[in-house]
Amino acid sequence: MTKSVSLTIGCLGLIASAYVCAASLARAQTTTISGAADNLDRRQCSSSDTAEVIVGCSRIIRDPGQLTELKVLALQNRGFAYQQGGHADLAAADYSSALALAPRDDAVNGRIYVNLGLIYAQKGDQTRALADYSQAIRLNPGLVSAYVNRAAIFIAQSENTRAIADLNQAVRLKPRDPATYESRGEIYLLVGDRERAIVDLTQSISLNPSDAAAWRYRSLAYRAKGQAAKATADAAEAARLEPNSGGAHQNLGLSLQAAGESEQAIAEFGKAIELNPQDAQTVKARGDSYLAQGDRDRAIADFSQAIRLDAKMITAYNNRGVAYLGESDWDGAIADFTTVIALAPDQSSAYLNRGEAFASKHDRVHALADFNQTIQIDPSAVEAYRQRAFLREQAGNGRGATADYDLVISRNPADAESLRGRGVARLHQHEWNGAIVDLTAAIAINPKDALAYRFRSLAYAGKNDNKHALDDDAMALRLDPGAR
Repeated sequence: MTKSVSLTIGCLGLIASAYVCAASLARAQTTTISGAADNLDRRQCSSSDTAEVIVGCSRIIRDPGQLTELKVLALQNRGFAYQQGGHADLAAADYSSALALAPRDDAVNGRIYVNLGLIYAQKGDQTRALADYSQAIRLNPGLVSAYVNRAAIFIAQSENTRAIADLNQAVRLKPRDPATYESRGEIYLLVGDRERAIVDLTQSISLNPSDAAAWRYRSLAYRAKGQAAKATADAAEAARLEPNSGGAHQNLGLSLQAAGESEQAIAEFGKAIELNPQDAQTVKARGDSYLAQGDRDRAIADFSQAIRLDAKMITAYNNRGVAYLGESDWDGAIADFTTVIALAPDQSSAYLNRGEAFASKHDRVHALADFNQTIQIDPSAVEAYRQRAFLREQAGNGRGATADYDLVISRNPADAESLRGRGVARLHQHEWNGAIVDLTAAIAINPKDALAYRFRSLAYAGKNDNKHALDDDAMALRLDPGAR
């Protein structure tokens, strides 16, 4: 039995968001200085226009006669303007100068440290970012943004327990903030605590029903729980809120796919691909739905396109190989499964599938090698034992075949195919009674199995029980006139 690999999507969004620092604090301090020119500089330094902020604040910073306190505020505002403009190094320099120039109250300094933390987080310096967020919390324990952003660093470091602790504190400080519940719900989803994820995401939705991300993440949680209808409903709402989001349509497609609605899933994947033609995962996911419908040609086309977009997409090679097997293109299947094995040597299903392709080509040596490797990687791979048993029996290794069938039947006593296979292996070892028992059990499960009757007739003949042998032979001919 060939195995395809479906896509599981579970991405976390960026939790950290810049703290809006500054302009209001600068305006609050302007009464300490008088003069028309000074007022212009202060207005520009406190403006919402980034260019004006930089010009006005720079004049204040350069003026040797300005008060230190005003220069500190100007450095803070200019730093934020630089940060908004993408000039991280200039922003960090201004924030550091503001902190060093004169002592400020802890609440303001805490916000500066949050902004510094964001800069270093974006640079990939998690150690420095973590230190800045922690310093912000020490200075201002009520600063929600510091906890939320530090949680993002903890997530990146797989410190999920510490991330949840920070978000718990953020929720206590700001219990009506939907974004914090959403962030914590995402982490619960990441660690596999779907129930808590759903609770938090539901709370986030109740506080902000227009947040598409919360609906999308809750759909992921429901899908992980196997609640396809709820997952689909949430994903549909997310897509309604974000009709131009390829990710939203992809997520809805995956939910419909999980619910067995292949046709609708294909339509949603098509919308996602129109919005983002370079998204290899969505192209591959649509191929999965085509494959589920039995439309192997379209499936192969999508898997091939996904591979062109991402030459290392293991699941696309694997599932195209499965489609090739369905088309009896053994060489195409072998090539794809060989690529999967090269990219992921421990992928047992690739060895199993390639073994089936080799067996179909009557290449018993390579097929056996692949089934052996499948079993070595995954001793619970029942299908590999069944396939190996058949090849062993063909090669005249009746005892090896019987041993493999024993294991398969112990896992599933109602496996008619394996019962028949073990019966044939015993027949070839002249174990007439054992063969008759197994073949009789196979016939009880599948009374229309002409081969089982045919082999049982041979077992009866081996015992010189000609009456039963002739009866079984006649039944085999009635069921399949070609059985001889």
